[in-house]
Amino acid sequence: MKKLSVLVSLMAASLLTACGEKQTNAEVVAEAPAINQELAAYKTGAKELVAMIKAEKPDADIVQKSAALVANSKQIISQFIVKHPKCNEYLTALNNAADIIPTLPLEEIESGYHEDGKLPSFDDPNCYHAKDLLVHPATVQAMATIGINSTEMRESAELEIIEVIAHFSQVEKAIN
Repeated sequence: MKKLSVLVSLMAASLLTACGEKQTNAEVVAEAPAINQELAAYKTGAKELVAMIKAEKPDADIVQKSAALVANSKQIISQFIVKHPKCNEYLTALNNAADIIPTLPLEEIESGYHEDGKLPSFDDPNCYHAKDLLVHPATVQAMATIGINSTEMRESAELEIIEVIAHFSQVEKAIN
């Protein structure tokens, strides 16, 4: 799989060079493993967070793990914007709000970021999938901050991360 990834990266570099871009093969090859490491770390972190929620780990631990996923998502989103410049305005606005989202009331997170009420419009559906890498763990972070103290809330937190794992596969396809 790694050889395929390097081969695809080299082919992409050739196409970019043919189109007048000045990115070298070495730069493309160096970027591919970096984003793949970020993606792998995100996927592992999301699965670990689901396990923590199911195991009813302390809220403080869930806050910490979900915050780490938010930070990881910011790195992925930054690289995603490079591959999908149509998402720049939308995802940059999201990245700029990343630190405040977990501090908002859950209803405001839902209307402002899950439903895009506080974000600019976009044309590329890939933008939406990338957004969810940040919004879902930020929602869980907010939930754990106030306390996941009921079965319904625990199930809701778990579903947030299960849903982001589904969006993750779309992001992975769009970025590679």
